[in-house]
Amino acid sequence: MLSEVVLCSSSTDSFVNVLDFRTGTLHTSFKQNNCFKHALALIPYSGQCNRISLIISAQVDKPLLHVYSFQKDQVHLKIICPEKIVALAVSNRGVFCAGGTDNGKIYIWEISTGILCKVFDAHYKRISVIKFSNDDSVLISGSEDAGVNVWLLTNLLDDSVDESPSPYYTWSEHSLPITDIWCGIGSFNTTRVLTSSLDHTCKLWDLATGCLLTTFIFPAAITCLIADPAERMFFGGGNDNLIYQIYLYTKQENRGYSMTNSREEVIAVGGTASIVDVCEIASSKDNRKGNLFKGHSSSVTSLALSYDATLLLSGSQDGTLIIWDIMSKQMIKNFSHYKGPIVNLFTFIKPPDLGLSTNNLSNKITIQPIQLFQRNTTQNSEQKDNFENVNIILNDNTKEMELFEYNFTGQAITSLELYDLHKAKQTLLQLQSDNNASTFQTQISSLQSELLRVHNQYQCIKGLNDELYQELLTDFIAKRRENKN
Repeated sequence: MLSEVVLCSSSTDSFVNVLDFRTGTLHTSFKQNNCFKHALALIPYSGQCNRISLIISAQVDKPLLHVYSFQKDQVHLKIICPEKIVALAVSNRGVFCAGGTDNGKIYIWEISTGILCKVFDAHYKRISVIKFSNDDSVLISGSEDAGVNVWLLTNLLDDSVDESPSPYYTWSEHSLPITDIWCGIGSFNTTRVLTSSLDHTCKLWDLATGCLLTTFIFPAAITCLIADPAERMFFGGGNDNLIYQIYLYTKQENRGYSMTNSREEVIAVGGTASIVDVCEIASSKDNRKGNLFKGHSSSVTSLALSYDATLLLSGSQDGTLIIWDIMSKQMIKNFSHYKGPIVNLFTFIKPPDLGLSTNNLSNKITIQPIQLFQRNTTQNSEQKDNFENVNIILNDNTKEMELFEYNFTGQAITSLELYDLHKAKQTLLQLQSDNNASTFQTQISSLQSELLRVHNQYQCIKGLNDELYQELLTDFIAKRRENKN
């Protein structure tokens, strides 16, 4: 049976808890971890965004990344970084890991190989938060310099460009450090982005055009953001101990003709760079516009939602984790596992290997492959120079593989990549076992035969085309003469 769990971490306590927030059962605690806010990320299995495999976190006091698996509570892998990482993000497909530093640099690694794909200067000051878009097409970074930059991932991974990349968009409408970024669900053309800052504002952006849609003004600085999957509303945790619920849509009287004869219509709040004063919404008695969650004794530091968006989870500076019912705004549970602030919250489906001994899983569940991250790009270029170029020629009589293959979890995955790898391995083994001269001569003869066959087919088709053209032309001229007579 599937169940949800929440992962929470603190910047002062040296452990990460994973618990069932509906029952309060503590499943496990990962030891030896102290990380900043936005410096912990979940690594999914490649191509399976909803199945979490590993946890990666950047340590507070040293340039070190700790990787944890759910099969043990100790560190699975320690990765030494070029400098201390203060913000961390993993792409939704589990391919890339991005890390931000104190001096505004961003590192991008490929998780499965450890290759350092790019290092560039993204901001003038400390990176406070990094997020990938839902389709992994862009990387969005926020900094203490009050700027938000949007980077196209294709430009960042382009090896042919040696100069420092330029952001696709630069959003500089905030006046104080950025505290959080939230990306909506969808592709690049349909995604909306929320940014929060210490300047008491949250701004809603259209990712396709880069335009500012709405500015929400709060009575206090917003430190964390979360929105429901349908993007009907978002929640902002403030340093005034309150959580603000803001509806992005509202109803108004329908003054025009409607097919349903409804007297109300749903419209978006704000838009076209308009300003919405949340102070008025929060004090309003109309629950359709917004409301407050009261219960924390210190500033709210992190937020998360359950999968069905009926429960809100909030972590505070005082170390408490509160579970809220969104409809009634009532507190359901209150956990106090930490002495320090809860800076990271993630909800996900409970992994099958969580809470089970390693002996029972040795032949059932494998750990997602991850390599030590490279510390400079020269290692990457040297590794590429060691590769030999092999020309692969696929014959017409190659056997077709099945459309789908199943991995150890029983889920279907496309076999195109496996097919290419299988053929490349077979060809490479053939080249290594046979004499190179005779192999090349065989390939040349095969190409010459194929070229002769294509040429003969071309001549045959060309002859048929000429005959058809001549016949149509003769018939057309004969009809013209009949019409004249």
